[in-house]
Amino acid sequence: MKTKNIVITVIAVVLVLTGAYFAGRTFSKPSVDSSQGTSTKAPVRQSSSSSASATSTSSSSTSTDTDRLDYNTITPMQTAAAIMYYAKDKLSDQGDWHSIYNANGIDLFQSNNTEHLSDPGRGVCWSLHPSDMAGGDTPTYTVGADGTVSYYHVTTVNQNKDKDPLLTVKLHDIINYVNSHHAVSEIKAKAQDIHATIDNN
Repeated sequence: MKTKNIVITVIAVVLVLTGAYFAGRTFSKPSVDSSQGTSTKAPVRQSSSSSASATSTSSSSTSTDTDRLDYNTITPMQTAAAIMYYAKDKLSDQGDWHSIYNANGIDLFQSNNTEHLSDPGRGVCWSLHPSDMAGGDTPTYTVGADGTVSYYHVTTVNQNKDKDPLLTVKLHDIINYVNSHHAVSEIKAKAQDIHATIDNN
């Protein structure tokens, strides 16, 4: 009888221990779920940070884009500076255009004397000359009604001879060239060195 009671007691103890073991495993699950929930939130915060960074970058690029030359608002002196800037690169074999851009002071003469220019534009030409020099080569350009810029090489020898342009290009393209080369500040500074004179003779 005693042996039977001992066996029953042992079985009861085993059942209690087994039950306690499984109960313990069941109660420990929520802490695992909770940690998973916490780790799921981390990428959300990171995504929010990335979004803020993207917004900052977008804002930065917008502020950079505002410093650009615009065809509709460019000033006459900025136009002359941009035309010289384009020529010094595209007409590198023409020393007068390169030299005039690097001059410390520049005189810009407006004249209606376009009879020897094959593309007279709107009947007005602009001639550039270093302020501290007299005579020599005179880089000259015209601008047509459609915005076409024609570049000329004028000297004391050929000034009364018919001349074809060295290069023709749209003013829109010149402005885009300046903007794409990030030279807007340079052009605005160069425009300050240009002094305009009207020659009606």
